[in-house]
Amino acid sequence: MRLPEDQSNLGNATRKSRTASMALATFLMIIGLTLSKGTGFLREIFIGIKFGFQNVQADAFYLGFQIPDLFFQLLVGGSIQAAITPSLARALERGDQKRGWRSVSIFITMMTVIMLAATTLGMLLSDWIFPLIYSGTAVEVVSLAAQSSKALFPQVFFMMLAALCIGILNAYKKFSSTAFGPTIYNICVVISILVFGKQTNQAVINTAIGITASAGVYFLLQFYMARRELKSFRLSLDIHDEGFRELLHLAVPTMISASIVQLNTIIITIFTSGFDKNDGIIQSLNNAKTIWQLPYGIFAVAVGSVMLPSLSAHFAARDNKSARVLLGKSLRNALFLTIPSAGLLLALRHDVVPAILKWTYSYKIASGETTALILMGYCLAVIFQTVVFIYNQAFYAIGKTKVPLYTGAISMILISGFCFILKSLGLLKTGSVVGALGLSLAYSLTSIITALILSTVYRKDRQLAPRGLGAFIVRSCICLCILLLVVYALNVFPVNPQSKIGQLVWLAVRGGAGFGGYLLAARAMQMKELSSFADRIRRRKNPAA
Repeated sequence: MRLPEDQSNLGNATRKSRTASMALATFLMIIGLTLSKGTGFLREIFIGIKFGFQNVQADAFYLGFQIPDLFFQLLVGGSIQAAITPSLARALERGDQKRGWRSVSIFITMMTVIMLAATTLGMLLSDWIFPLIYSGTAVEVVSLAAQSSKALFPQVFFMMLAALCIGILNAYKKFSSTAFGPTIYNICVVISILVFGKQTNQAVINTAIGITASAGVYFLLQFYMARRELKSFRLSLDIHDEGFRELLHLAVPTMISASIVQLNTIIITIFTSGFDKNDGIIQSLNNAKTIWQLPYGIFAVAVGSVMLPSLSAHFAARDNKSARVLLGKSLRNALFLTIPSAGLLLALRHDVVPAILKWTYSYKIASGETTALILMGYCLAVIFQTVVFIYNQAFYAIGKTKVPLYTGAISMILISGFCFILKSLGLLKTGSVVGALGLSLAYSLTSIITALILSTVYRKDRQLAPRGLGAFIVRSCICLCILLLVVYALNVFPVNPQSKIGQLVWLAVRGGAGFGGYLLAARAMQMKELSSFADRIRRRKNPAA
């Protein structure tokens, strides 16, 4: 039956309004994440300046975060994305806000109690946990990392509270209220590093205390942003509530799967025992990870975070077509930007690393070369971790949280296996043919297999499976080849600026030219993702459009 013209126009207007709203939300998230990553790079720069390179203080500072971060991911991490945000979004879609908040309140109360106990235990047991896990790492590094982690464990509690506020705001699709909080946190962390940072053991601990205080500021900011929504929160430990049990059923697998990401980082760190302690391998690994996660953390996370509540609402309304279209569009839009980013990092890695990290004469060239080598191996991860993240968000939205858990467990087995094989062959050590590159390649190979598994499993339901990805991938690869040709052609020119500004300008020229070639190729092939990006820009300039 054909709809009356006015009703049809109303439906079209509603769809256009939702599309514009999601585009604006994505734009705000990208801006917020860009600022967050930018200030995060400042943090990396000042860590090198204050703690030095390839020394005990720098490696211990990075190592001290790993176990507290594992506690956060294990107890909270993915539960917000998998349970709180989609569950509350579905409750709002059904008009059952009161019941949804009752379950969420119980979950938040329980997690607060558990996290308080866990952080207390972490502080008490740090001196035992770190030597046990990092037995192959230099004793002085492990000892200092354990001491600094005692000051960092309370940070986990504040980050949990902030993350809960963000999850609630995302369920209400108030992305502008959550977009800029991480930037404030990073600025506070940078101040802590500048004030307390020195090449002494006590300075590392003092800086850790300052970072915990920064997390407290971050929580207070997000709490203020969510104050209206949190009026519905009530302290409760009624674990027999049916809605809470359903929420817990969704959250537990995801909390475990989210922790696997941090476990993989720890596994890679454990396999650094074959490298000379003076190589600063832990610092180089962390720096390379920070760099490759810049495009991934901006584009993939922005698109996936905005997609999650809307996809949950479509699924709750049994609107499979809209859910399928939204997922496909989200995948293509995220990959459209992370694919060229991976290409630029690959082609310009020897320039990107010193551009970001070298700001003083104390920076060691060898450290930069090691970081660039590791970064090369991570380039594939930029692309395939985007696929993993978007599909994980999709599984969370439809309530199938065990799938990311199983694939996460597989990834942990794979990365351990790859590293073990390389180590058995004598390739994961200083001076070997593969060297540090093997650590990041193991991660990227694992990402490829995980992405393929998630895609295969999700596409079994034909009603929800995204379409048109094959043609998009072929066209994107052609565009990527154009980008690489442009950049490598420019790399041939004997330009070697001596000043920092000159180096940054020459890097920007080559990166801009390469990305411009990518966009021109996309335009020549009439890729919808390019026109979608242009539409978002036009809507930003002219909201009435």
